Amino acid sequence: MIEILVGCLFPILLTPDTLTEYRECRETQYMVYSVEQWLPTIQSYFKDEDVVRAAKVIFCESSGRPTVVGQNTDGTNDVGLWQFNDNTWAWLKSKLGIIGERTNPEVATRYAAWLIYNDGWHHWNSSKHCWKGNYDV
Repeated sequence: MIEILVGCLFPILLTPDTLTEYRECRETQYMVYSVEQWLPTIQSYFKDEDVVRAAKVIFCESSGRPTVVGQNTDGTNDVGLWQFNDNTWAWLKSKLGIIGERTNPEVATRYAAWLIYNDGWHHWNSSKHCWKGNYDV
């Protein structure tokens, strides 16, 4: 995590491999900086090795906007930092007795972490092309 906050080192010898790695590092750095206001919340619920990935998911899903609503063609909505779908949120509320809203970053991040650590990152597969890369810190 600290590496991403310190910066990406420009390689002394520029090759296609180092350029690709440098570019991906800079993209990751941009994503994390774009949602840095949520880092303390993310760090409260995620393991150190998952903080950067969680920040990237938030960036890719909502650009860090906790009240954003995405409308789906099936009539459901995706809401909040993590873009929890209506159906997923209803299931989580019933299973875990959630008191709070998807638009509350603390609540949403707490339950995103629960979902990830109990069922995996696949709930955010629709944005995986954006957040999943080789440069995982």
